[in-house]
Amino acid sequence: METKYSKEQFEGYTHRFIIKLRVDNDWRNDNNIHIYSNSDSYQELEDFINQKKSEKVVGFRIEHRASKEQDELSAKFIDEILGDL
Repeated sequence: METKYSKEQFEGYTHRFIIKLRVDNDWRNDNNIHIYSNSDSYQELEDFINQKKSEKVVGFRIEHRASKEQDELSAKFIDEILGDL
């Protein structure tokens, strides 16, 4: 199976990563992006980002990785706690 990465959810994704992109030395200019993938590999994602990032990106860090099931369970839990607010 070919590894796929997207900024949008897609059929067959298994994991969501949160990536912090640094564009300069001022942390206030950092940007977080969500990447959806059918792979849980940190190394494959790092290789993909290094290949695709623009010259503006001076560094990045993988902040978080969650499986699709973890995201669904978290959303269900939040819905149960908050109810119909």
